Amino acid sequence: MKDYIKVGKIVNTHGVKGCVKVIALTDDVDRFDELDYVYTEIDNRKRKIENVFYRKGMAFIEFEGITNMVDAEKFKETYVSIEESQLKDLPKDTYYVFELEGLDVYSTEGELIGKVKEVFQTGANDVYEVISKAKTYYIPAIKDVVKEINIEEKKIVINIIEGLLE
Repeated sequence: MKDYIKVGKIVNTHGVKGCVKVIALTDDVDRFDELDYVYTEIDNRKRKIENVFYRKGMAFIEFEGITNMVDAEKFKETYVSIEESQLKDLPKDTYYVFELEGLDVYSTEGELIGKVKEVFQTGANDVYEVISKAKTYYIPAIKDVVKEINIEEKKIVINIIEGLLE
């Protein structure tokens, strides 16, 4: 699949007319209202969104060309994605998760700590899972710890507070 940004995971079908149930992978579940189309992972195809509605934090999407439950079943456990041009602009000093994953993490003294493998969104603050050759660290994304994020240089600089890397 081309380099797209995942915005949802199809977890089930809904009804008999081809509607799919989607877990949003964005902070804004209503994001699908603003999209005319997405790409389906299973076939790397651009699909027009004909209708979307929401229940209990889930998006229910009807795509053009998927008109029955049998066709919709083929998409279960796959992702829907968008192109970078469809991303919303974020406020200053905020980043998309995909931008942070893979960045190198350094101490304020310049020591390489590891690489961001995954970002966990915990509610209070994000937590960066940082993998080094010897260990895995969980770094809270708080101002006392994260001092700089530089997407262009592909690095994050952290202040190592007591107990952080133990």
